[in-house]
Amino acid sequence: MPDTQRQTTGIAQENLMRSRALDAIRHGNLEEAQRVVDADHGRTLTLDQVFRLYQSELETQATQLRDSQHRTEQALDWFTHLFRALPVAAVLVNEQGGVTDANDHAMDELGLRQALRTLPVPLRRLMSTPEAELRLLAMLARAAHGPTEGPTEGLDDVALRTLGGEPRWADLRLTRLPDFGPAGSAAHTRSARFLCVFSDRTTRVEAQRAREMAQAAEHQRDRALSASQAKTQLLSRVSHELRTPLNAVLGFSQLLLAQAEPLAAQSRERIGYIRRAGEHLLALVDEVLEINQAESGQLKLDTSPVALATLIQEVLNLQQPAAQRQDVALRFEPETGPPAVALADARRVREVLNNLVSNGIKYNVRGGWLQLRTGADAQQVWVAVVDGGIGMTAAQLEHLFEPFNRLGAERLHIQGHGLGLSIARGLAQAMGGTLEISSEPGTGTCCTLRLPRAADATS
Repeated sequence: MPDTQRQTTGIAQENLMRSRALDAIRHGNLEEAQRVVDADHGRTLTLDQVFRLYQSELETQATQLRDSQHRTEQALDWFTHLFRALPVAAVLVNEQGGVTDANDHAMDELGLRQALRTLPVPLRRLMSTPEAELRLLAMLARAAHGPTEGPTEGLDDVALRTLGGEPRWADLRLTRLPDFGPAGSAAHTRSARFLCVFSDRTTRVEAQRAREMAQAAEHQRDRALSASQAKTQLLSRVSHELRTPLNAVLGFSQLLLAQAEPLAAQSRERIGYIRRAGEHLLALVDEVLEINQAESGQLKLDTSPVALATLIQEVLNLQQPAAQRQDVALRFEPETGPPAVALADARRVREVLNNLVSNGIKYNVRGGWLQLRTGADAQQVWVAVVDGGIGMTAAQLEHLFEPFNRLGAERLHIQGHGLGLSIARGLAQAMGGTLEISSEPGTGTCCTLRLPRAADATS
């Protein structure tokens, strides 16, 4: 046998004996290891050498395990960081449907940070409606009883509510996670766990709802505009049809009263009733038309600078006889600064003031008072009509500007139609102003007319 072949055979026998001895030590069979060494007669292998080989092998395995553990920990840290930093809300859910962990987005957006410090939070607590809760439970059941590597379950446009009570809308995606640990090992668990991802849709849903509300409001506005136009046309036609017979009634009653042949006293009295009733009805038609024109924007205005003090004095002179009959003292306190000059229609302002002063006299007390004051700032001028009359309750003020609502004044036997303040406010708004009224029962009422200030009066 050549020397090279003998050398190769010797090495193979030495490796075989070493392997047998190491296998015996690995299985804790020291007697078998000793027999293998004794069979070699100590020529190439001793038991001490086998133990050293086994120790070196263990050290190598330990080093490999440490390296593998370090790589595993690094991978776990990386995946944990990835889960925490996901740009969407994500939570881990157990088989019972409880949230066991959540990333930063979910903690903040769903308000889970405090609650998860103690116990798992039932995922259904985030559903804002019973319908959304039922959809969630059905999705969890499908995912739990499906295959371990089954497809992702999803719900779109789910109505949510954070633990803080804030409304949210989101798309949900539920994925079953693989079982943890090697099959058959003590760490292996067969309980289902899920990753639930929330794609926030709150901004989109709220924008869609805002668009729907705007469309509904526009539809309602169109309907109201159509109804207002129909009402305007109806009132215009009715007023035209009423004016013709009313003018005939008034004309013939005036002719009867003015004829040369004397009438009996009773006939004259009855004709007077007819004339006054016709005038009353004609005035009512005119007031209704005033309201109709103001509401429909068809009121024609002759806008120019108007000195309020001059108009106030005219109104007081006109209302003085009525004030004397009611024993009401009228007073006017002109402004101490620059004169109040409004940019308005003088005839319409006079009409508003006449209405306010007339009401202040009618709803006053015997021996009472009524005072007018004016003022101005850089943008507006104002006239306040203040009286010490019977006043109004808060409930009456809520219905103050309703046409034909006299707020119970008909029981006081005070004449009127319940249209004056509606007309006054409509005229004020048509001129770019406002009419504000405050009152207390038994104390009196304050009516404030505000109008734009004329440009040349601001300098």
